[in-house]
Amino acid sequence: MTERRLATVLTRRFSRVAWTALAGYAVLVVIAFAVAAEMVLRRSLEHSADVIESLLGAYGDSTQGRGGVMPTALADQLVGMGGQVVITRTTTSAGGMQQVYFLSPGMPARRLEGLPASASPDDVRQALLAAIAQRARWRYRVLHRAMGAFDLYVVASREPYLVALGALAAAAALLLPVAALSARRGARHAVVAALDPLERVAAETRAIGPAELGKRIASPTGQAEVTELADSINRMLERVDRAHRALEAFTADASHELRTPLTHLRAQVQWASAEERSEPQMREALMAMERELERTTKLVDELLLIARGENRQLALAHVPFDLRMVVDEVKEITEAMGGALDRALAVRVEPSEAVWALGDSDRTRHILLNLASNAVRYTPGGSITFALRQNGDVVGASVRDTGPGIAPEHVERIFDRFFRIDQSRSRELGGTGLGLAIARLFAELQGGHITVETVPGAGSTFTVWLPAAAPHPLTPSPHGGEGERGRSLQ
Repeated sequence: MTERRLATVLTRRFSRVAWTALAGYAVLVVIAFAVAAEMVLRRSLEHSADVIESLLGAYGDSTQGRGGVMPTALADQLVGMGGQVVITRTTTSAGGMQQVYFLSPGMPARRLEGLPASASPDDVRQALLAAIAQRARWRYRVLHRAMGAFDLYVVASREPYLVALGALAAAAALLLPVAALSARRGARHAVVAALDPLERVAAETRAIGPAELGKRIASPTGQAEVTELADSINRMLERVDRAHRALEAFTADASHELRTPLTHLRAQVQWASAEERSEPQMREALMAMERELERTTKLVDELLLIARGENRQLALAHVPFDLRMVVDEVKEITEAMGGALDRALAVRVEPSEAVWALGDSDRTRHILLNLASNAVRYTPGGSITFALRQNGDVVGASVRDTGPGIAPEHVERIFDRFFRIDQSRSRELGGTGLGLAIARLFAELQGGHITVETVPGAGSTFTVWLPAAAPHPLTPSPHGGEGERGRSLQ
């Protein structure tokens, strides 16, 4: 399905809104004009009635008119005068009968006839109003006002303002399409101008390829929303660029690390396949190849472990565990490592109460073993000390050695994969350059981090910080008791 351009969609929507607004405005103007004209007409009738009412006080007709007139004839005459005034007067004859007379400008007083003798003055008014309304209909407006013995009828024509109202409605109907067309063209230009920064951002984004990941989109763009989009794309490009550079470095380092053992294996095979090699020499070559294969296998396993961790494919527990028990286990393994390397190392744990962390005890043990392994490798003599720490809502386990320390320029890089301060010495000690990278990854996957404190020539302290957990009800006591139950829960 072909998707429409945003400019087209916005233009159509804006045009629809503009058309509706203009049509509504035109209707409101016509209605407002009609209401205003009607109000003006009513005020004019009221004013005429007020003037006539003020003059009726001086009226002294004897009501002796000649002949009579029917209500319908009176209505015809009133409407025919085109906005004139008729006044009726009700009197009582000598016989006690009420009689209604009417007068109009330029006419003598005449009696109103054609009504039943029993008709009251109210009946006369209703008959006269009905006759006027029947002939005036919507073209005229009639005002009736009762003033004692007098009744005043004022009629005005609506034709003058109806003509103007019709002209206004016709003009609105004719000009509305023109206004809507102009609004559509204006909307198109406004939308195109508004989307221009977005088009520039899209063009600049399309121009960034794998070889130009260092490029960034120009910001600000002149529109806050588009600038936020450009900044978001720049941050994404920064992450992609960083990941791309890390992947390139990782590929180069992994290729180099794998090439070395493969080269060694090939050399051993070539040496062993030569003629006149004795059985002890063959056995020595096979043992060397086995050691190299073990090292290569370990390297591949660690690479796979890092890849699974970075892709969030490792299953990690998220439960409380006693960090002190993990430290005690790592301390025992560290003593064995020092003895295996024939190092004069004093390994100890600073006294501490039980400290509960939230995470995975096995992965935390792996972290501390990697830190302790590095401490043993780079501490030919001296001591390695484990300690537990608490800092607010986090708890930590530190490994402090008395080795040579780390130079300041290397502190930020020691967690990079395959980074070694001393390449030749690291190979002698059997390191792959991935231990600290794995330790940091496991700490971050548990919601923690690792800090480093080092003084060149005076040793280093690595501390893994994890979220703190509430003490477990089966916390081992210093005197035993629940100690075995607490350990079995792990």
